[in-house]
Parts: sequence; C-alpha cells; structure tokens
Amino acid sequence: MSPATLAALVANAAMPAYTAYRYVQFALAPGEFGDDYSLSLAALMIAQLPLCLLGGAFAGVSYIDGPGWRRVLVYVVVVAVFGLATGLAKLAWNTEMGPILAWAVAMQLLIIAVAGPQPALARARIDAVTGDAVNLTILTPFVALVLGIAAVALQPAIARRLEWRSVSFEWSDLAWICAAYFALRAWSAAYAFTPGFEARRKGFFQRRWIEALVKPAPKGDP
Repeated sequence: MSPATLAALVANAAMPAYTAYRYVQFALAPGEFGDDYSLSLAALMIAQLPLCLLGGAFAGVSYIDGPGWRRVLVYVVVVAVFGLATGLAKLAWNTEMGPILAWAVAMQLLIIAVAGPQPALARARIDAVTGDAVNLTILTPFVALVLGIAAVALQPAIARRLEWRSVSFEWSDLAWICAAYFALRAWSAAYAFTPGFEARRKGFFQRRWIEALVKPAPKGDP
C-alpha cells in the first residue's frame, strides 16, 4: 500500500473511529456527562439516516462530467428539493440535527467544488462506503431491538446466576450499539482502500444476505 493510499485510508476512517470512541466513553461512564452531551449523541445517531441520503446525492453527482459548477448545482437542487419535500429541512432547523447535517452538506459541497471529476476507482469507493452506510443504518435499529428484548428477557436469569450482583440495563447501554455501528463504519471506510475492495469493487457490508435483509424483494419475485 502506497503512502498516499494509507493516508487516504486513515483520513476516511478516522472520524467514524473517533466517534465510536466517544460513544464508548459515554457507555462506560454516562454519569460523567451532562444531558446536553447525551442528547447530542442521540441526535448524531438519529441523523445517520438523512446523512446516508446526503451521501447518496454526493455519490450520484460524482458521476457527472463537465465543469464543477454543474455538479454543485445538481447537488444543491437535489438536496434542497428533497429537504423541502420531505420536511427534513424544517426538522433539521428545529432540532439538534441541524448543525450535523449542515456540516455534512458543507463538506460535501467543498469536495464537489474542488475535487473535479472523480476517476472510476474513487467513484467505486464512494458508492461502496455509501452502500455500506445505508445497510448498517437500516440494520442497526433491528439489532438494537433484538438485543434489547433479549436483555429484558434474560435479566431475571442473569440476576439469579449472579446472586451477589444486581443486574440492570440502562438506556446508556445503547451507546455500545452506537459505538459498534461507528466502528463498523470506520472499517468500511478503511476497507475501500484495501486490495480486497479493488477485487470486489463493493463495500464490505454489501453482501447478498445483508442486501436480502435490508432491501425487500420487488413485487412479483418469489
């Protein structure tokens, strides 16, 4: 792996890895953080779905050739129309998600404006990381639900097994799931720069069984 590729790998994986670390900090000692901090972490996790949609728009415009202003214009129009049509713009304006989404839009606009047309490999990486993000974002709530039900169901048995220790499950325990989510996102971003990705040209979590779980079969299919 060349130094340039390694630098790109680290740059892309660093932010989700650091975010996972912050969720781990909160999960280990929630009492050391105020309500504002916990609400910010919750907003960040909830914002992942609209961030995935922004990522889809970003991936789409990367295929537009020609001058940079054309890609910028298409991105702005798509994001504005979608945000206004779905009410997402109003939701972002009135909630903690606003700064998160605004930062994402600003960063993507900057990249679109200065990066120029993307070569095939770069486009494949954008598509792969975006696809992985969508799959993980859809799967995470279901994983959290299954683990939550299992934790409640097993709590009496665990408490009996550990007679000397009381067992309780707090809302902050969900931070572990959020930490795992961002850790997997970091791995996805890093994987896009590995030889394995260059051979498959698909994200690490773009697997048939995952696609079958997150994407319903078209009507008429068995």
